[in-house]
Amino acid sequence: MERIGANVDPDLALHVHLIDPYPPGAGRVWRYAQSPLLRMNSMAEDVTMFLDDTVVVDGPIRPGPSLWEWVEEVRGGRIVMELPEDVRDEVDTMSSTTFPTRRLQSGYLAWFFEHVRQNLPPNVTVTVHQATATSVAGDDGPQEITLTTGTLTVDLVLFALGHLDSEPDPTAAELGRYAAEHGLFYLPPAYSADTDLSGIEPGQDVLMRGFGLAFVDLMVLLTEGRGGKYRTEPDGTLTYLPSGEEPRMFVGSRRGVPYHSKTNYRLRADRPPLPRFFGPDAVVEAVTLA
Repeated sequence: MERIGANVDPDLALHVHLIDPYPPGAGRVWRYAQSPLLRMNSMAEDVTMFLDDTVVVDGPIRPGPSLWEWVEEVRGGRIVMELPEDVRDEVDTMSSTTFPTRRLQSGYLAWFFEHVRQNLPPNVTVTVHQATATSVAGDDGPQEITLTTGTLTVDLVLFALGHLDSEPDPTAAELGRYAAEHGLFYLPPAYSADTDLSGIEPGQDVLMRGFGLAFVDLMVLLTEGRGGKYRTEPDGTLTYLPSGEEPRMFVGSRRGVPYHSKTNYRLRADRPPLPRFFGPDAVVEAVTLA
């Protein structure tokens, strides 16, 4: 929507219908309504919704605050918006190298959406539908969208779907069948905030496939999410204090080793140069010749 506003013909009257069952801006993945234990996997200073002059794109570049710069603006009162108390507390205490909660990101994205909407040219209007589109009919010409709340007739449909649910692949389906036959619990790949972990009993042995972000999410939800706490020792190390509600987790990956931790990552040099022999000019030439 930001790029539409930057590129739209000023003589064209354009009405945008935004369809999403989740809050606009934050959407499903970054919505506030999820566990406060779930965090982003990037530092606040590395996240932005705005363009700068390093981006090659049609239309004017419209810079704006990164997530960290937005936090500083909110903290300083230069951006005023209502935030839930826990998000406000996070804004007041975090640093540029904090890995923010997804709830905090929901605030940034909600602000960004409103910022974009308020800065659209007068010939562009927006209607938000908190609904799900269940079908689209029509080829050339007007298209009819069926929503859970009614129908819309539009000239053009743009799919911006993000993360989607999917049917289990053959491996997941087989694991599900095996678990059902043997009275076991199987959780197929899914977004962590939407998973039902109630089938995992305290003390139960749990085999987890992969050391990626979903593993981190589930580990947090099955430990701190079940009442476990961390105690900071005099030397700065942490001691986990179990609640007794946790399962026992065994974790493996195809590589056999966990990913490198990102808690202290930092670029230690300038931006690397573009490829010498296969840079933008060479790509343009190759495409032209093709």
